[in-house]
Amino acid sequence: GAAASRYLRAAGLALAAVGPGEPADWKSHAGPFASHYDQGRITRIIDPDSVWGLLGKRSLAIYGELEAQSGVQFHGPAGCLRVSPDTTAPRDTLMQAEAVGREHDATYTVEHTDEGLNEIFPFLSFPAGSTALWERGGAGYVNPRQLVQAQLAVAEQQGATVVREAVTTIDKGADGVTLTTDGGQTIRTKQILISAGAYSSWLLERPLAYQRKAVTVVLAELSAAEAERLRATPSIIYRLDNHPVLASIYSLPPIQYPDGKTYIKMGGTLRTPKLVYSPAELREWFHGEGNPVEAAAIQEVLFAMIPNLAAESVHSRPCVVTYTEHEYPYIGQIDAQTYLVTGGCGASAKSSNEIGRIGALLVENAGAWHYDVPAETFRICYE
Repeated sequence: GAAASRYLRAAGLALAAVGPGEPADWKSHAGPFASHYDQGRITRIIDPDSVWGLLGKRSLAIYGELEAQSGVQFHGPAGCLRVSPDTTAPRDTLMQAEAVGREHDATYTVEHTDEGLNEIFPFLSFPAGSTALWERGGAGYVNPRQLVQAQLAVAEQQGATVVREAVTTIDKGADGVTLTTDGGQTIRTKQILISAGAYSSWLLERPLAYQRKAVTVVLAELSAAEAERLRATPSIIYRLDNHPVLASIYSLPPIQYPDGKTYIKMGGTLRTPKLVYSPAELREWFHGEGNPVEAAAIQEVLFAMIPNLAAESVHSRPCVVTYTEHEYPYIGQIDAQTYLVTGGCGASAKSSNEIGRIGALLVENAGAWHYDVPAETFRICYE
C-alpha cells in the first residue's frame, strides 16, 4: 500500500494514504494490526518460483534510490543463505531456487558443509551433507518499519496526504466513495485501492479466498559482545528434515530493535498451521505471545543452528501471514471504483515495492493490464 501510494502520487494522481499507526501497546489495542511492525525481513532474488524471484529482484533494485530520496535507511545487505540438508528429498526446492537464481542473474555460490560452508560461517551448524546457496549482491534484509516510512515520506514529499487512522466503513455511490475512519474523519474520493493484508477481505462486499495463518517468531536478545561475534551472520532459510513441528525456519542477523537491544529473530513454517477466521480472533492472537509449542520448537532449532549462542533472554511474538489461493498476491480491479492489492503469502516484504507498483499501474490505466507478467497470475479469487 505504501509503495502504491508513492507510485500513484508520482503519476500525478491526487492521493490520500489511509492506515493506522503502530499501536503503543499491542495487548490493549482494539484496532487492526499491520504486518510491518518489525525490524527485519529477508530480502533476496533466489526463490524456487520465478515470479517471486522477479518481484524480489525488481524491488531490490530500487532500494538505494528510495533510501536516497527519503533519507531513510532500511536495507541491510548481509547476504542470504538458503540451506537444504538433502537436495534429493522429494519436496526439496533448492535446485529449483538455483535455477531461478541463474535466470534472474543473482550473485551467489553453491556451498557444502563438507567443503566451504563451515569455513565461511564457523559459528553456524548444519547437518553433514547439507548444501547451501550463498546469495550476495544486495540480498540480506529490509527493515519493514523503515521501508514503509521511506515510501510514505516520498509520497508526502510529492504531495500525498497520509491519514494515520483505520478505515471502518466504505460507502459507494454514483458520485464516488466515502470512507469513514476510526478517528471520525470522512474522506470522499473517486476510487480506492485496498491493501490491508489480513483485514482486506473484511473491507469487501465479497470475501476473498485466502488463509490467515497465525505464526510465532522468537527473538533472542544478544549482548554487545555476542552481537559482534555474530556480526557476519546472514539471513537464513533452512529446510528441516523430519522435524515434528516445523518444516523449515528463517532467521535474521543481529538487528537493533526500538527498545535499543539487539536480537536475532527466527520464525518457522508449521507442519500444521493455526488459522484465524475473524477480526476478534486476529485481535486475540495479537494480544498474546504466540504459540508456545511453536516457540519452543523454533528456540530448539535456533540453539542447534548457533550451538554456542549466548542469549541474554528469549521472547516470542505473534505474527500473521496471509496466503492466497494461488500463492501470489491478489492484484486486480473489483469494480469501477475499487482496486485490490493484498496477500503477501509470507514472502512480500522484500517484494512490496514491485507489488505496489503493479497495483499503481493498474489504477493509472483504469484497470487495463500493463505488466510483463500475465494478469491471470495475480487474479483475485473469492470464496
